[in-house]
Amino acid sequence: MEGFIMAKYTYSIQNDFPNGAVVTSKLSDEILDSNITIALDYIGTNGDDCDIYFKNDLSSAEQSTLSGVVSVHDGVFIADSIGVDLVDEWRDRSGKLRVHQTSRKLGLRIVWAGAGDDVSNINNVFHGEPIEFEFNTASGTENLSKYIDYNIIENETWLHEGYMTWKNCHFEKLTLQMVPIITNVTAASGTNYNLYGGFMVVPAYPGTGTIDITSDITDPMGGLIYMPNDDLDDPPTAYWNADWNSTTKKFENISAAPNGNGRYNMFSQEIVFAEFASQIPLLSSGFLALNSSDTDQMGQGMRLKMILEMGNHNGVDVIGGVACILCMHRLKSTIWG
Repeated sequence: MEGFIMAKYTYSIQNDFPNGAVVTSKLSDEILDSNITIALDYIGTNGDDCDIYFKNDLSSAEQSTLSGVVSVHDGVFIADSIGVDLVDEWRDRSGKLRVHQTSRKLGLRIVWAGAGDDVSNINNVFHGEPIEFEFNTASGTENLSKYIDYNIIENETWLHEGYMTWKNCHFEKLTLQMVPIITNVTAASGTNYNLYGGFMVVPAYPGTGTIDITSDITDPMGGLIYMPNDDLDDPPTAYWNADWNSTTKKFENISAAPNGNGRYNMFSQEIVFAEFASQIPLLSSGFLALNSSDTDQMGQGMRLKMILEMGNHNGVDVIGGVACILCMHRLKSTIWG
C-alpha cells in the first residue's frame, strides 16, 4: 500500500495485484465477503492507482485484511471465468457489440423445420419424416405415433421452440417427446454387457455379462446415444466411449466407461428423456406458438416421438390433421459433404 488519506487506501495495480489487473465490481464483492467491519464506499482506478474508499478508517488488522484481499485478487471478469469472451464473443463479424438477447450458441444457424433428417444419408439436413399427422375418422383411426430422426453427429443441434397448427380436431391431444434409438439385445452368457434397470446397457466385467448386442452400434443409428453436458456444463453419467470416423461415417474404438465418465449410453428399451409438449388439447382449427427463451442440446441417436391421442367425434366422419414446425439451432442448415 502506498498510503492513505482519511479513509482512502491506494494500491498499485501493477505491483500490488498479482496479475496486474483489477475488476472493481469483483474486488468490491471480495472485500464485502471479508471480515472488514467498516463500510466500503467505492473503488476507483486512475492510471496505475486503485483507490479504495471506506466510510471510516480501518484498524491495523483490517488494513492487513484489505492488503490480503488485494494480494489474491485475480483481476478476471466473472463472465470470463465461465468461458465468455467479452471482447470477441459479444461482437459480430463487423465488430459491432452484440446487445440483443439470444439463446442461440454463436456459430450456429437458426432454422425452422417441418421434417426430420433423411437418415439414409448422414450428411442430410431435413428431407426426412414430416412432423405431421392426417387422420380420417371414417377409417376408424386410433391413436397415432411416429418417430422423427436427425443427423447430429456432424451437425451440432439444439432444440429451441415450436409451433403447431391443426384442423377439424375435437379434443385430440398432442404429445412430443425426446426418446433414444433402441439398441437391440438378446439373452446370452459370458459377454461384456449387462442390463441396468432393465433398460440401460452397461459394461460387465469381461466374460460375466448376461446379454449380447445384436444391433450394429458402429452405425450412427445403431443405438449409441450421445449425452450432452447439463445446463451447468457438467458432463453426463454415461457408460460408453466411441470415436466418430467422418470418412467411413462409422463409430470406431467403442470402449467401456464403467465409472460412468463416458459420452454415450445405450438403451434396450424406450425411455423418455424429456416430454416437452404434453397432451396439448386441440379443438376445432387453430395455431399455437410454443415460445421459449431456452434451448436443449440434442445428441446423436436422440429422436422426436410424436403422439396424437384421438378425440371423440361422436360418429361424425371427419378428415383432419396436425402439423408442427420446430425452431432449431444447427451448425449446418443444408446438405453438406
